[in-house]
Amino acid sequence: MRLNPVFEKEMKRNSRSSRISWIIFVCNLLLAVVAFVCYFGESNQLGYLAPVSYSVPMNCYILMTYLLFILVVLSVPAVAGGSISLEREKKTLDVLLTTNLNPWRIITGKLEASLGVVLILTVSALPVLSLVVVFGGTGLGGLLLMAGGLLLTGIFVGSIGIFCSVVFKRTTLATVLSYVIVVFLVVGICACTGLAYYAGLLQQEMTAAYQQIDVGGAIYLLLFNPFTSFAGIISRQLGNGREMEQLCYLLGNYGQNPLIHYLPEASAVLQLLISAVLLVTAGRKLNPLNK
Repeated sequence: MRLNPVFEKEMKRNSRSSRISWIIFVCNLLLAVVAFVCYFGESNQLGYLAPVSYSVPMNCYILMTYLLFILVVLSVPAVAGGSISLEREKKTLDVLLTTNLNPWRIITGKLEASLGVVLILTVSALPVLSLVVVFGGTGLGGLLLMAGGLLLTGIFVGSIGIFCSVVFKRTTLATVLSYVIVVFLVVGICACTGLAYYAGLLQQEMTAAYQQIDVGGAIYLLLFNPFTSFAGIISRQLGNGREMEQLCYLLGNYGQNPLIHYLPEASAVLQLLISAVLLVTAGRKLNPLNK
């Protein structure tokens, strides 16, 4: 199979860059610190031979996977946010457009390079994450499923960064706006949902009518949050698979809503659709024939 030339060029550039090496080093250092604190901190408190100590690797795995999710969310915009704008600033974009490569292959090559960073982080973290396999908490299939969730997050976040890099000509502006959008999707949506819940509490106190709080349509904002689909994957590995659904039931009466019942799956499908729209739009805007 012939690789995308843009992907090959980007991977060669990343392999020679000290930035990627530092990202891998910091990622594995943080994961090792989390593993050390969980194993030696919690185990000393519970006792190594206590039956409840088997929950230690599970908690360690959950913390490490969520930390890895945060690292992917923070690292991918740095790579994808300047992927096109940096070519424009270096005066090499016109050279790419004059080759046999069409704009779509350029866009997909840049996305593959961003996903390469996700795969490097995931593979480098597998030795630490595989500690939980020894205790029987999850198997190789679970680790691969977790890696698939990170890959989905990388596609979604990377497509946002590439779109901003095509629309905005300055690398700094494109990267900053990529981070702003991603932070809003991950943190801002949770904050909006929390504010809607808090508004319901205030309304209860003012009217003295105590009933179940309903955040209404604000719950559907969670569909745009990449953490929703990733948390659903971890929930199905180590929980009962209904943690996200139960959380939604605390925010309103959604018992008969099938979209809430399959919230992580619906979020994953929506992220892929948005990614496809952003990439197609970026490819058309990059096409000089459309100017």
